[in-house]
Amino acid sequence: MIAVVHLVWGPFGLAWPRRFLDSYRQHRAGADHDLVILLNSVDDRVRAELEAELEGIEHRLLSLDEPVQDLAAYAEAVKRLEHDRMCFLNSYSTILAPDWLAKLEHALDQPGAGLVGATGSWASLRSAVLNSLFLPNPYRSVIPKRSVTRGEMNAINAEIERMRTPTDEAHAETAIELPRRRLSTSVISTLKSFGPMPEQFLRFPGFPAHHIRTNGFMAERATLAELQMQGISQKMEAYALESGHNSLTRQVQKRGLRTLVVGRDGTVYDRDHWHLSRTFWQGDQEQLMIADNQTRTYANGGLDRRRVLSAFAWGPQMDPVLGERPQPTGESGAGHER
Repeated sequence: MIAVVHLVWGPFGLAWPRRFLDSYRQHRAGADHDLVILLNSVDDRVRAELEAELEGIEHRLLSLDEPVQDLAAYAEAVKRLEHDRMCFLNSYSTILAPDWLAKLEHALDQPGAGLVGATGSWASLRSAVLNSLFLPNPYRSVIPKRSVTRGEMNAINAEIERMRTPTDEAHAETAIELPRRRLSTSVISTLKSFGPMPEQFLRFPGFPAHHIRTNGFMAERATLAELQMQGISQKMEAYALESGHNSLTRQVQKRGLRTLVVGRDGTVYDRDHWHLSRTFWQGDQEQLMIADNQTRTYANGGLDRRRVLSAFAWGPQMDPVLGERPQPTGESGAGHER
């Protein structure tokens, strides 16, 4: 049996959980599962309101004793649950396609698969730091000029400020079109802290830093139980566990297992072909199956914004313009339909 674990971060209120539950009702999972709502820093008032929202949906509530980073919350769920397979969806996740869980399950059934996700990225914080310091790096001549990048990040931040979750329910849908957490915190501002702190700089590999994004991913519980997911108290440690030298993806790869991205049409992509999946910061993200704050930021942007983000995720393989999708070659990129 599969546990579908959706993380609810209490300080966000109910706007994001409502959006997730609406999408969960709208799109069949296509595979047997238990829905587990993982409560992180949820007070009694929000919990009561959330339980009312969950009426009619078979589910289980799992509450954490204290607020923790997302991946630490997932590690606690791995310890407490006994399901054979576990699928994690973060606080911003919404489902976009039917049979989404069946497609993730099918991807995990592929020979040698160890970790599968709705999105992946090659983005490297290390290479971005080198680029910001005008040092040789794979992003050089790929990421748009600084004035464009700076302008786009400022525009994103301004939009986020205007669209913070309101108390007025009539405007809730508008308010959550963009993430409450600044994108620049995770892409640009974070990088500024790396200069004087080489110990943090060294945590991250250069481009391409393959990593399955943790907004929507699935693995065997036995695999997850073997991974190092503990001791995450700071946001930088969470970033390192997602895309650093000892990321979840790299830990799985070191075990000789494949890390796969699956698109809305069920096609499965090995790591060297993730850029062809058009699920994250590529094209029109037309094969995206599970959306989150960062995929929405890209979708809401114009061409300049898409160029900045696509370059960061895919380097020379960037393709922010919607067009005919190229077909992968070789066995590792072959698609599988459910």
